[in-house]
Amino acid sequence: MALQIIAWMASGLYFSLVPISEVRGEHLTREADTLNAAQLGALASPGVLGALLDSHLGEGWSLNGLKPVTLDGEIMWRVEGESSGKAFARLVTADGKQVVPEWSAEQVARRASNWLLEPAELIAIKLVDHVAAGSEIRGRDLPVWRVDLGGQEPVTLYLHPWTGDMLARRTNRWRIFDFLWMLHIMDFDTRDDFNHPLLQFAAAMGLLVALSGVVFWAMTSRLFRRKKKAPDLLLR
Repeated sequence: MALQIIAWMASGLYFSLVPISEVRGEHLTREADTLNAAQLGALASPGVLGALLDSHLGEGWSLNGLKPVTLDGEIMWRVEGESSGKAFARLVTADGKQVVPEWSAEQVARRASNWLLEPAELIAIKLVDHVAAGSEIRGRDLPVWRVDLGGQEPVTLYLHPWTGDMLARRTNRWRIFDFLWMLHIMDFDTRDDFNHPLLQFAAAMGLLVALSGVVFWAMTSRLFRRKKKAPDLLLR
């Protein structure tokens, strides 16, 4: 229990000292492009996208979201939905006539560089199609592109293979946070479950240790000990 209590205190200290925005690497990347109202006139009607997506995805897909976006100054439709039980996202050209092809490694490298506020050296790039439990990209639909970038503060960006969206940033601060989070919630497999019996038992035992310390302090403190009367020498 002493070791776990130390882990709780140490992880809590780190969580309180490092701003969550820096853990997430938000200070390293720019915001997504904003829409220009004048560009909206170039968009085809959403109704024309159905036939195009039927030919691209096959029948049986369902639509979850549709919105205009800009990519390097060019306006497009971004389509989200499900097909064959799997989520998908696609970019469609403004005229509604073409689905933007899946991104190549070279295109992803350029896109990742464009996301950064400061120039950085490309270290490695890889298409990730499977991950182990507890991975730093856990909980994401696969595949995704992983791009490792150097610089004053190295960062790993995970990009969507069809849209180039930045799905996650991973820095060394994030990895320290994630390790301490694992210790904090005592989930050494997936690092996400904080309702499991081991943590519940440890929390109950930690509370018992703390309460017993308070009781022991009260029993031994001078504030609570009954003062002994000094002998009355005059009566002897």
